[in-house]
Amino acid sequence: MDTYLDHGEDSHVREALRFSPIGAFLLNIDGNCIFVNKEWEKTAGITAQASYGTGWQQLIMEEDLLAINLVINNTLRNPGHTQIFHFRVKHPQKGIRYCKASTTCIQSPGKAGYVIGYVQDTTAEKQAEGRQTELTTHLQALITSLEDIVFEIDGNQVFKNVWVYDDRMLYMPRQAFLGKRIQDVMGPQGTMFSNIVSEVVRTGEARELVYKHLDPAINQWYKVRIKPVVKALDPANYVMVLSIQDITSQKLAEFSLQDTKNRLELSNQLLDVSQELSGTGGWELDLRTGQVFWTRQTYLIYDLPDTFIPTMVNSLQFYDAENQAKIELYGAAAVKEKIPYDIELQITSAKNVKKWVRSIGVPVVKDGEVVRISGALMDITKRKEDELELIAAKNVAEDAARTKSDFLSIMSHEIRTPLNGIIGIANLLKLNYTADQEEYVSNLLFSADHLLQLINDILDLNKMERDKLDLIVAEVELQALVKNIQNQFKSLAEAKELELITEIDSQIPGKIIADPIRLSQILNNLVSNAIKYTDKGKVTLSLKLVSQEKDKTTVHFSIKDTGIGIPKELHGTIFESFRQVQQSAYRKQPGTGLGLSITQKLISLHNSQIFIDSTPGIGTEFYFDLVFELPTKLNRPPKSVHITELSPYIKKFTGMRLLFVEDNPINVMVAKKQLEYFGILPDCAQSGQEALELLKENKYDVAFVDLHMPEMDGFTLSDIIRTQYHEIHIVIFTADIMPDVRRKFARMGIFDILNKPFFPREMLSTLLRIAEIRKMEI
Repeated sequence: MDTYLDHGEDSHVREALRFSPIGAFLLNIDGNCIFVNKEWEKTAGITAQASYGTGWQQLIMEEDLLAINLVINNTLRNPGHTQIFHFRVKHPQKGIRYCKASTTCIQSPGKAGYVIGYVQDTTAEKQAEGRQTELTTHLQALITSLEDIVFEIDGNQVFKNVWVYDDRMLYMPRQAFLGKRIQDVMGPQGTMFSNIVSEVVRTGEARELVYKHLDPAINQWYKVRIKPVVKALDPANYVMVLSIQDITSQKLAEFSLQDTKNRLELSNQLLDVSQELSGTGGWELDLRTGQVFWTRQTYLIYDLPDTFIPTMVNSLQFYDAENQAKIELYGAAAVKEKIPYDIELQITSAKNVKKWVRSIGVPVVKDGEVVRISGALMDITKRKEDELELIAAKNVAEDAARTKSDFLSIMSHEIRTPLNGIIGIANLLKLNYTADQEEYVSNLLFSADHLLQLINDILDLNKMERDKLDLIVAEVELQALVKNIQNQFKSLAEAKELELITEIDSQIPGKIIADPIRLSQILNNLVSNAIKYTDKGKVTLSLKLVSQEKDKTTVHFSIKDTGIGIPKELHGTIFESFRQVQQSAYRKQPGTGLGLSITQKLISLHNSQIFIDSTPGIGTEFYFDLVFELPTKLNRPPKSVHITELSPYIKKFTGMRLLFVEDNPINVMVAKKQLEYFGILPDCAQSGQEALELLKENKYDVAFVDLHMPEMDGFTLSDIIRTQYHEIHIVIFTADIMPDVRRKFARMGIFDILNKPFFPREMLSTLLRIAEIRKMEI
């Protein structure tokens, strides 16, 4: 489009044609259509999009297409001359239609020409012509006349003479008029003509009359002028001239002008309304004259009366120095570099009201220069206030979340540190205790594990609320995982004389890709819950195959009990955090009310959902479906290892040289004893500086580093070991298990983290993994 019209010319030409009451179009020098208005779409029967390019040619009758192309070529060769031609189109709904078109080539200096055209559907006229032929061939000649018809008549309204450019313009031979009265030859219009002639004779003054063709289907307009030439008392000597002129084109132009005026008035009204509704005003700066134009809404934004005359200078008075500088900067870029702008500014209105506005400016270029800037001014005060409030609320929420996260991190560390000592010493006792001590040690470990699970549940819930919990997948033997859960709850079920049953469909693949920790957590919570609320009968954990594909499988999980059941009206509340069923039968059972809430969120993290069927006094079933990928050579992750016995690994790691850095003496004692059980005699350092001295004097395969230590923390020490002693495998030994800690170490290339409190099997898993990496024989 820019090849043929500049931006300003394009805007004005299109705007004028858009409101034309008849079909209008633009063609480039190649005969390709580049614009059509709505009236064209009505006439042609196809959309503007379908008309563009050569699309318009599909409408033209094949017999007329060549002639039309010749006319267009002739138009382009003769700029400024109008070509008028007739053709036929194939209207999709109306069939063959007759059209009349006019084309004119517009040629600007130094620019390629383009064609402006107008088209009218003349089918009605064509049809009317046929009807007129049936009425009278003489009347058709009058209708199609292009010049005036002049009659001489006397005071008795008798035709004395007839002048006509072409006899065919008369509806009957000119001789037939002579000697006849108006009433005798003018048919239905005789009375109208007779009355106006009588008025001229009576007053002696000329008269005019405009009338439309009698046939409503024919849009033809005429003007009758009657003027006395010779006034005489004797009617026979009274001479008048009666002329009839076809003013159809003039009348249509008047109608078009009035229609355009009405449309413009309506558009202005709609513009005022739309600007008022959207709080958007329009403005324009003419750079040649310096004149500034505002729409009504712009005055309202500035709280100014319509009598205020805006200028380039007084328009800036509503902005402070900072915003004025911003306007000048972007305005200069618009003028010099032809760059439009869209900026947000603050104003103080004439009524001293602070407002936020969005100012948009678009440079209008003519002959390579910016001649004016047109734009819009939008009142965005409400949006800006909401935005600032949202930012403030977001900052408050982020501060609260950060405070909560910091609190949980500190509390987790402070609780886990002594808990590590309790669990560690209990596990040391478990390695060598008497039969009398077994019950005490087991109860101690159970209580410690319960406290640890509570801490983990709270942290998991916090991570889920912040969308920070991710699944860490591994290759899992599903049958072994279920067996491990059964063994874990076996003694608890036996203590309540319950039957704990596991059923696994033999068609389920032996190995899947899953997060073993989270899958175990889901099943542990549901099995634990079922045993807790079942006093007699059985608890059944069953797995059934739903579907099997090449690379994935769907498994149905069901945990069913014969317990006390849950009333239906309470089904919706049991998955809420810190909620338990508020009935005496349920409240006697201990718990935080987090288990089912976490379970539901973990299942949702697997893109699934959990369902419940329960009847009080009969039992409860929780069930859900999970989709797992199957291991292949391409996606095979590390295998999940389940260690149930420690004894096979006694004194198996005697060749591993280990540095243990920890400032808490109890943790040092616990870890040292457990490492000695596996055959490792560690060098222990209670500070980062002490660790560096040992590193200078000894060679190590692995370093266990505590995170929080005085003077030099685990981050700093680990970074020194990683850069200066890169052959040493680093394991972070910490009670801080927040995700940010793991991400920070991951960026350092450290991925092994042993969380406090830990169990001997977890330390063994870490040692086995290190031994495999370093290819050590165990």
